[in-house]
Amino acid sequence: MRKIIYGTAIAGLLAGIAYAADPMATITARQDYYKSLGGVMKPMAGLAKSFDAEAAKAEAAKLEAILATDVAPLFAPGTSDAEFPGKTRAMAKIWENGEDVGAKGKAMHEAGAEVIAAANAGDAAAFGAAFGKLGGTCKSCHDAYRVPE
Repeated sequence: MRKIIYGTAIAGLLAGIAYAADPMATITARQDYYKSLGGVMKPMAGLAKSFDAEAAKAEAAKLEAILATDVAPLFAPGTSDAEFPGKTRAMAKIWENGEDVGAKGKAMHEAGAEVIAAANAGDAAAFGAAFGKLGGTCKSCHDAYRVPE
C-alpha cells in the first residue's frame, strides 16, 4: 500500500509539470524527484550498515516507485544552469551527451533493481553490495553532469 501511495504522489508531481511551459516548474519538479530519491537513499545507507529486513523492504518499495517514474519530462531543454544559474545544478552538457546520460540512467535502474531484489529476499550482504553499486551510479552522473556546490 505504501508503494502505491508513494508512486501516486510521485506521479502526481510529474503530471503537474509534464506539459508545463514554465522551465522553472520543470527544474523544481526535477529537484523534487531527486530529493525524493535522496530521501530513500539516506535510510538505505543506514540499512546497508545495520540491516533490518522489514525496513529494507519498505524502503525498497519506495525506491521501486521512484524508479518507475519517467524522468524524461524533467529534462526539458533550456532548464540547465546555463539558462538558470544558481537555480539548478544540472550542467548544459546533459543535453549534449544523451547517450551517456541514458547509459548512466540505465545503470542506476539496474542497480536499483538489485537493491530491491536483495531487500525483498532479506539478503543483507547482497543489499549492501547492491546499495554501494547504486550509490556509485549516482556519483558517476553527479561527477559528470552536476555543478559542484
